[in-house]
Amino acid sequence: NNTVDALKHYIDEAAARIDQELEFAREIQYSSLPSIFPPFPQRKEFDIYASMDTAKEVGGDFYDFYFVGTDRLAFIVADVSGKGIPAAMFMMRARAVIKALAETGASVDEIARDANDTLCQGNERGMFVTLWLGILDIKTGELDYVNGGHTPPRLLHPDGTGEWLKKKSGIMLGSMEEIPYKPRSCKMAPGDVIYLYTDGVPEGNNQAGEFYGDERLEAVLGSCQGMDPVAMCLKVREDLEAFAQGAEQFDDITMLALRFNGAEILGGV
Repeated sequence: NNTVDALKHYIDEAAARIDQELEFAREIQYSSLPSIFPPFPQRKEFDIYASMDTAKEVGGDFYDFYFVGTDRLAFIVADVSGKGIPAAMFMMRARAVIKALAETGASVDEIARDANDTLCQGNERGMFVTLWLGILDIKTGELDYVNGGHTPPRLLHPDGTGEWLKKKSGIMLGSMEEIPYKPRSCKMAPGDVIYLYTDGVPEGNNQAGEFYGDERLEAVLGSCQGMDPVAMCLKVREDLEAFAQGAEQFDDITMLALRFNGAEILGGV
């Protein structure tokens, strides 16, 4: 009995220590992502907001955004295969590699190609990351992007209409070296909003085992006419939680919304 009691004590201590370390890892992961909004209050040409909710203590999703020139804003949403600590470690590596390449001024397809080759190196576990990367000229609205096996974003217009940007550029990053990525482009008009997300949104489930799905996502986004990015993301999250009806979250949920204001809305400033 004494031996059993001692073992239980040691097991409880080890579990508490692991929980504490996981919570510390969670804090590190969250603190590494942009978390102050608005992030660039002096730049009125756009508004941006993003959030990440992990299914476990740490996750494999990430978002990021930063300037890669005076008027060029890079923004990203990505999803690493798997969950937990291995996914979180690969996520940190992928984020650092992509940012380092983007800050060289490379084009979106060059960033994806070189990041893919780098992530393939030393990747014995065969992990990969789906990626949507865009670089927006915040003066003109010109948007260059690549989609490496990621869920398609939704481009929303001020009149309530919208379309999915479904064209892919190539496969997920980290799975095969020397793969070309085809650059894509579109032009955002003043008032347009682009909404990015990971598959944890449409694959969110309820107690009956039903998926949230693209149709529900499209409907709730359509009801966000006139909302800023913060309100839009919060509305989607609230609708997703209402649909889940308390069901356990099985996948990380990450989303990012960017509204292009442009010179027209700013009165030519």
